Amino acid sequence: MTTGAVHWIDHYVTSTNDVERWIAFHERVVGARVWPDFRRERGMFMDLARCRIGAFVSQRPLPPTLGLGAGLPRYGLYVHASDIDAHLRRLEAAGAVHGPPARTAAEGEAGISLPWQDPDGNQFEFWAPDRMPDGAMADCGPERVGRISHGVFESRDIQRTATFFARYCALERERGGAIAHDTLVLRLAAGGRLVFRTVTELGGRTTGCGLPDAHTALLLHTDDFIANYERLWSDMPEAERPDDAPIANPGALGPRTVVHPTRGGKRFKKLTGRGDDFFDWDTNMFHFYGGVPIGDSLAVYDGRSVEFYAQEWERTRAVAH
Repeated sequence: MTTGAVHWIDHYVTSTNDVERWIAFHERVVGARVWPDFRRERGMFMDLARCRIGAFVSQRPLPPTLGLGAGLPRYGLYVHASDIDAHLRRLEAAGAVHGPPARTAAEGEAGISLPWQDPDGNQFEFWAPDRMPDGAMADCGPERVGRISHGVFESRDIQRTATFFARYCALERERGGAIAHDTLVLRLAAGGRLVFRTVTELGGRTTGCGLPDAHTALLLHTDDFIANYERLWSDMPEAERPDDAPIANPGALGPRTVVHPTRGGKRFKKLTGRGDDFFDWDTNMFHFYGGVPIGDSLAVYDGRSVEFYAQEWERTRAVAH
């Protein structure tokens, strides 16, 4: 396996104008379970299979969504094709906006998509692939919703985006099949995909456009965590973290790193001098998350947050000196 490759999407965070509504909706629709003792007034992380989903409060009304099949970013969750009807009934019972199940291979993989959106207009789909990756449904609950299958993001220049993710995430572009010419598909090493769709204008639902918490966490083998960041830091400038406000001409800012606003992220910045969140060319924000294999692969893993690596950084450099 290529050193430094991204293996999974470990978690995502979207924005909401109502945390309690977001929690109740995602409990009902995907069977996610809240983290105990989390500060609900600011936002929430929820457990789902062996990954996490999250939403944090925007202090201003969210930009209008472009709707099913058009709004980005969009996240997929693994399900079995045999359960699609049950997922459809649960969406209808929750009053969710949704489309019909449809077979597609347009984003680099064949399967059945069931698109839906939450009350804040964030876009999702249940994804039933023809071939289910190992570990994708591990520890799924009674609703039989697995881990994150893919994320779909905006790109104004597909080749530029492909070059970016080849360098920093060791991901190569998939070609052929039913993939549209305006779509970039990057298959992750263990399971799932990053997908980018060509746009002419940014939709405004990213951190780089002024929603300070929306992001996607990319799972690396723990041995690659620091090396991947050192590659980022060698090329990108450090910037101030954006406020919860619209940003003038956000697409002109380019790739950069910023501090992650958690205790671990702030500690990591203090120790290394650099932030662990990074932006691509199109205002999408990511950070790396470490994984220790359970067994002989990262099909299933134990996660390691930036707090762990801050402690390791401090310990190893203290020993060295």
